[in-house]
Amino acid sequence: MLSEVLLVSAPGKVILHGEHAVVHGKVALAVALNLRTFLRLQPHSNGRVGLNLPNIGVRRAWDVASLQLLDTSFLGGPRRTWS
Repeated sequence: MLSEVLLVSAPGKVILHGEHAVVHGKVALAVALNLRTFLRLQPHSNGRVGLNLPNIGVRRAWDVASLQLLDTSFLGGPRRTWS
């Protein structure tokens, strides 16, 4: 179980040319933006997982037990369980 806060981020990107060409193995021209997306994982003992997107006014929470019942067979791997 996660015992401390984990913060990760990734830069934004813009595909200037060839967005759909990469599907066919062709080259695309992409550039990074000086904008980032951040993800913070923080442990809680209440048995819930939450999503907070303050810039667009979205806040949701789910019980971990209900998420474990979801069908993940479309992912192509073994069914995962949360610990």
